[in-house]
Amino acid sequence: MIKKRQQMLNIKTLIAALFLLLSSSHVLAKSIADKAKMDSISETFMAQVAMGETEAALSLISAYIGVDAAQFQQRGQSIIGDMKQISVSAGQPISKALLKKQSVQDHFYKITYLLKFARAALVWELNYYQADKGWHLVDVSFNTDINALFEE
Repeated sequence: MIKKRQQMLNIKTLIAALFLLLSSSHVLAKSIADKAKMDSISETFMAQVAMGETEAALSLISAYIGVDAAQFQQRGQSIIGDMKQISVSAGQPISKALLKKQSVQDHFYKITYLLKFARAALVWELNYYQADKGWHLVDVSFNTDINALFEE
């Protein structure tokens, strides 16, 4: 059991190091070719979050950032801390659901998910921007404003 805990700690350390490496330089950011690829990346991200692997999810998606790496890293650390607190009070997520996809022509693209817990729910939003050719992630956030889902 001690060996398994040490392996988990090593994996978490590796993930944190990878997260820092990928988000330490804006030069490393890859562009995303199209909306189908953004959908796939976002689905993988949310699947990891739904499994309680927020750090790994942020590490994965940090390869596509289109904002300052330090800003994204700071935001990521805040999300990781918030998710740890939520897991203490609400437990682990039980499922996720894609709620909607929205775009503003070929400039902005937003994907909204619901992350479900037994007694709570979080609305996750992933926002992408395309300046010329190729999309980049510009924001990842979550909130508890379920009422906003009913506004159109």
